[in-house]
Amino acid sequence: MPHQKNFFILKDIPGNWQKAFIFGFIKKIKLEKDFLYDAIILNSNKNKVNGYLLTSYALKNFWKKIDYFESENYCRLKTDVFILNRQKTQANLYVLKQPKL
Repeated sequence: MPHQKNFFILKDIPGNWQKAFIFGFIKKIKLEKDFLYDAIILNSNKNKVNGYLLTSYALKNFWKKIDYFESENYCRLKTDVFILNRQKTQANLYVLKQPKL
């Protein structure tokens, strides 16, 4: 999100930021010793996770950089995102990779 700790990854991408939300929750997970990460867990139980949606034609030029930053622990997937007046759109979101069974 703008002006948050990892904004430096997106700050040079031209585009439009809008308040948005998804349905799910944030879970703290331990991926490294003594360090917790936020993981979005999608679900439809009507709990909102508020954030921002970046709309930009330039994103296609930045996906490799963003994917690298997010690491092998997260994957990018398309999901429903809600903007003003609960208008639904599809957007890319990084979620925790599920372990293979």
